Amino acid sequence: MTPKTARPKASQADEQFRAALAFAQSGDAPRAMRLLDRTLSLDARHRGVRNALGVLRLESGDAVGAIALLTPLARELPDASAIQVNLGNALVAAGRASEAVAPLKRAASLDRSSVPAWYGYARALQTAGRVVEAEAAYRAVLQLAPTHVESRANLAAVCNFLDRYVEAEAEAREVVRLAPDHAGAHVNLAVALLAQQKWATGWAEYEWRERTSLLDGQRQLWERPRWAGESVQEKRVLVHAEQGYGDTMQFVRYLPALASLGARVLLQCPSSLVDVLRFASLAHEVIATGSPLPEYDVHVPLTSLPHLLPCTTDADVYVRPSAYLSPLPASERPAPPSIAQLQDPTALRVGIVWAGSATHVNDMHRSCALGALLPLLALPGVTWFSLQNGPRASDLAGLPCDVVVHDVSGELRDFADTAAAIAALDLVVSVDSAVAHLTGALGRPCLLLAPRIGLDWRWVGAGGDGSDSAVAAGEGHGCRPASAWYGSVRVLRQKEEGDWSGPVSQARVLIEKLRVRQTLG
Repeated sequence: MTPKTARPKASQADEQFRAALAFAQSGDAPRAMRLLDRTLSLDARHRGVRNALGVLRLESGDAVGAIALLTPLARELPDASAIQVNLGNALVAAGRASEAVAPLKRAASLDRSSVPAWYGYARALQTAGRVVEAEAAYRAVLQLAPTHVESRANLAAVCNFLDRYVEAEAEAREVVRLAPDHAGAHVNLAVALLAQQKWATGWAEYEWRERTSLLDGQRQLWERPRWAGESVQEKRVLVHAEQGYGDTMQFVRYLPALASLGARVLLQCPSSLVDVLRFASLAHEVIATGSPLPEYDVHVPLTSLPHLLPCTTDADVYVRPSAYLSPLPASERPAPPSIAQLQDPTALRVGIVWAGSATHVNDMHRSCALGALLPLLALPGVTWFSLQNGPRASDLAGLPCDVVVHDVSGELRDFADTAAAIAALDLVVSVDSAVAHLTGALGRPCLLLAPRIGLDWRWVGAGGDGSDSAVAAGEGHGCRPASAWYGSVRVLRQKEEGDWSGPVSQARVLIEKLRVRQTLG
C-alpha cells in the first residue's frame, strides 16, 4: 500500500482561504473568521488571509485587531490600493483619523477611479477636522459616482461646517430624494434650516436625530406613550433631557410653554443639573436620570418641545433671552471659598473655560489650548478663576509661574455650585461649553470664544457672525447683548481656522473697558 502524500501547507492554506471567503460571502462571518485564524497557523504570511481577516475584524468592531494585521501588510504591499483603503478605514474606526489620511491618500493616488479609496480619504479628512480638503475629496467621489449617497450626505455636513447653509440644504435635500430614510441627511438638513432660522421645517427635520448615533447611550424604554402634540390638559408629561448639559439648559426655556397648555410638567435630567433646575421652577417636578419615576401619562424628549409646541417664529424660539435660571440662595449654595476669600474690590473677577467635552464632534475646533489665552491672563487688574472641569483642568499646571489662575474646579460638585461661582464673578470667558450656556441662562455676562470651522447652528445669526462690531462699547456689564438665545452673551469668532488671536484680542479690549468702568465706579 502506497502511503498518502501530505499536501503542502501552502496548498491547504489556499484551500481553506477559499472556503473562508465562501462563508463570508454567504453571511457567516464568525465561521469565516475562525477558519481564517486556523489558516494563519498554516501560513502566517498568507497575504489574502491577512487582508480578509483584517476586513472581517473591522466589520465585527475589532478595529485594533484589524490594524494589527493590516499595518504590516500595507508596508509589504505599498502599491495595493485596496489594502491601503482597508488599513485607512480601520484607523478611522479606531479613532486615529489623522493617521488614516496618508494610506487613504495613497490609495486614491494609486487608483484614481476607485470610489472606495476617494470616499475613505474624504471621510478620514473630515473626521480629522480637515473639512476644506474633505470637500474636494467628496466632490471627487461624486464625479465618479453622482448618486453616492454617503458622500453627498457628508458633503452637506461639510457645507454646514463651512457656513454654507443654502448649499448644505440643497445637498441634503438631494440625499433625502435619493434615500428618503437617510437619518443623517435629515439631521444635516435640519442644521442647515435651523441656521437659516427656518424654524418649522428645521424642527421637523431635527426629529430624525433619534434615528442616528447622536443619542447612542441615552435611549430609554418608556412605559407610557410618547406625546405627539395632542391635548395635555390635566396630564402628567414626563420631559426627558437628552444630548449635552448645554442643550438641556438651553431647551428648558420651553417648559413653561408646555405647562401653559394645562400639563403637569415632570423633568428628568442628569443629577448634576437637578438642584439648579429645580430652583428655577420651570417644571413642577425635577427628577434625576436613573431615579424612580413618578406616575406620568405621556413622555417627550426635551429637544422635541420646539417642534411640538410648536415654535415657528423668532419670538417663540428665542423665548426668555434674559435670565431664566438663578443661583440658589447663598445660605444653601455659597460662592466657592476660593472666590469668596479673594474679594479685592480693585480687581475684576473673571472665570475662564477653554475646553468643552472631548467627545463633541467639533471639539478639535471649538476647544482651545490654554496657552492661546495667555494675552488675557496677563491683563493687569484681573483675578482669574478656572471653572474648567474634566481632564483639561490639568492644563493649568503648564502655565508660566508668573501667571496666576485660581482653580475652582475642585469646589464645583454640580451646576448649582457652578452657578454660585458665576454669580460671584464679574464676567465669564468661555469656549462653546455648558458653562457658557449656564452663564447665559443666569443672565450673567459672558464672552464666548467661537471657532471659524463648525460654528454651532445656535450661534449663527445670533452674534456669531464674526463681526468686528463685537468690540464696540456696550451697555451694562460691558458686554453688548448679541446672542438671541442669551442676551448677556457676546460671541467672538475666529477669522481664520485655528487662530484664536482675534477673539482673544477682542475679549481683551472688552475686559479692559469693563475694568476701567469698574475702577471709575
